[in-house]
Amino acid sequence: FRRHQVKIHDLCYKMLRNYDDAKDLAQETFLKAYRKINKFAGRSKFSTWLYRIAVNNCLNFIKKQRPTEELFEEITSSGKDDPVQKYKSKKFREMIKRTVAKLPEVQRAVFTLRTLEDLSYQEVSEILRKPVSTIKVNHHLAVKNLRNYLRQKI
Repeated sequence: FRRHQVKIHDLCYKMLRNYDDAKDLAQETFLKAYRKINKFAGRSKFSTWLYRIAVNNCLNFIKKQRPTEELFEEITSSGKDDPVQKYKSKKFREMIKRTVAKLPEVQRAVFTLRTLEDLSYQEVSEILRKPVSTIKVNHHLAVKNLRNYLRQKI
């Protein structure tokens, strides 16, 4: 639990952009893992299995309780208390967050896991239960979409 706690919470936060929701879903991830530990077959790393549970929890939460517009507004209004000297980097980070939030669900999940969590394509493939080729295509599309949007804004 302790070994994976921070990473799972960070993953949930990166997907949801809300500390309280991330905390709740990280906790729910560990509860589900505890209840379903007998279903862990050992075909992948334990951390991969745990990430899969966390990603599913986050995607289900987004679908059911967090409309995209509400998530977008929450992201754009966060971070107002940053010091003035961090203004430019803060604005850029917010622009990235807004753009990532606009990506289609699968692209957002792939980008978060591959780029922000620094997982391999194989690990992302196992977590999302999609072929590696699909993961690579979605990662490429996510980066392309982010690049196009940022070029328009900068």
